[in-house]
Amino acid sequence: MKKISRKEFLRKSGAGIAALGFMPGVSASDQKFEIPRRELGNTGIMVSELCFGASRTRDEGLIRYAIDRGMNILDTGRAYANGNNEKLVGKVIKDNRGDIIVQSKMYLEESELNSGGKGKKGAAEIKDILSVRLEQSLEALDTDYIDIMLYHSAEIEELVYHEAVMKFYDEQKSKGVIRATGFSSHDYELNILKRNNREKFWDVIMHPFNYSGSFIHSLSGWSAKWDQEVLISELTEAARQGTAIIAMKSCSAGPFAEEGEMASYANSVKWVLGHSFICSAAVAMASFEQVDEHMAFYAKAF
Repeated sequence: MKKISRKEFLRKSGAGIAALGFMPGVSASDQKFEIPRRELGNTGIMVSELCFGASRTRDEGLIRYAIDRGMNILDTGRAYANGNNEKLVGKVIKDNRGDIIVQSKMYLEESELNSGGKGKKGAAEIKDILSVRLEQSLEALDTDYIDIMLYHSAEIEELVYHEAVMKFYDEQKSKGVIRATGFSSHDYELNILKRNNREKFWDVIMHPFNYSGSFIHSLSGWSAKWDQEVLISELTEAARQGTAIIAMKSCSAGPFAEEGEMASYANSVKWVLGHSFICSAAVAMASFEQVDEHMAFYAKAF
């Protein structure tokens, strides 16, 4: 299948969405939206199976539009738009904080650690860096707790499982500042994921997963691929143990179609959600049309 950009696809597929019985832009008062909820592993948190990825929008109205249509989990991060993306999400959730599940992320890079993370000095450095970033996230989001806080772009196994890192996350969870801990990762050797299956520390894992076992980043052009069979096996085991799996890059392989269906990005997400080990699929949405495309599978007229 020839890959096309999401923007080009949406321009060509408006009629197809209408054919599904859903008219983009129709008021929420004229449509009923039912997105199934799934339990986030053993955390006790219930999330919509479609997660709104907020990283590509600056529009409060777009996020509210997605919430009105049943998405109760929002994905953001400390690094997105230099912290301004968290501020945007914070404005949206201010009046309905208890109804919204916020997932954010914070980096910890080896180059930041003068001690290399070794000894008491390394542990102190790690605690200081993470403390500052967590406080920055709380302030930007204008909240006193974050539902899911991920270690962003986990790549170095020794850091992700550093005693000081795990202690920090564990303490913040005990205080109720973080409800669930986790990491996002592009580790295609799957070492970090496999280790969590052995040690069972992190509550949530955010990992690329789509029908092709590969992706091309729509903005940077960066591409990657993985052993799909091995990944499915490891994710299945993680879910069996109660670890929550949130998929990312679900649309980055392009539109998908089962035999006899029209190819669409919504079908790409549908394929991902067809795997029981997935709790939610995070999809970065930058326009009302993109929200409408995915909502076509959930909308019902009164």
